[in-house]
Amino acid sequence: MGNKDCLLCHGAAVSDGLCAGCAQDLSALRTDAAAVCPRCGRSSTNGAVCGRCQQTPLPFERLWASVYYEAPASNMLYAFKHRAERSMLRPLCSMMLSHPPPWLESAGVDCVLAVPLSKQRRLFRGFNQSDGLAGAVGKSYGLPVLPHTAVFRRHHAPQSTLKQNERRKNVKNAFVLNNQYVKNRKILLVDDVATTGATFEELARTLKRAGASAVFCWALAHTQLKK
Repeated sequence: MGNKDCLLCHGAAVSDGLCAGCAQDLSALRTDAAAVCPRCGRSSTNGAVCGRCQQTPLPFERLWASVYYEAPASNMLYAFKHRAERSMLRPLCSMMLSHPPPWLESAGVDCVLAVPLSKQRRLFRGFNQSDGLAGAVGKSYGLPVLPHTAVFRRHHAPQSTLKQNERRKNVKNAFVLNNQYVKNRKILLVDDVATTGATFEELARTLKRAGASAVFCWALAHTQLKK
């Protein structure tokens, strides 16, 4: 496949490695702020704070996902994460940046942090898929990206292999922070996929304990936004 071929259908690419048709397919997956809770990103009527968030405050301020985790976005993420097809990073970043959180400009975020992998998983995969997304967000908004040394993640079973009710237990106490990077900062966490939000919650809780003043979350895709 040549450099001018679409990464998905192999037709003639027009931008970010995709043809016009595939780019249109991806734009159809964009989330709708009027249909989700602004706090947790789950389905909600008229964009109101959902009952769950009213009853149980979350450790982060806001969570947003740019697209639904459906094909072809899910196929692209799988190819990037599990087959190390690095050519997918550019269109994935473009997909994310083209539909940012509606609250981002007013949030006062002062730095970006990629949700980390454990050392073992990073060595197995060869890279952290969230690093490229976080770097693109930082560059686009002129925000510094915190270094890998800011957070250590203990090795646990992959969240994707677990049932929903097992995920919170699996990530409990998973993160250890270097406090010098986070105290009194408003941090934007960036990850590729949010499912239950358990990883975002645990990392946000740990950041708050270490002195972060606010935590916001931005995932490229969410698997449970639709009812």
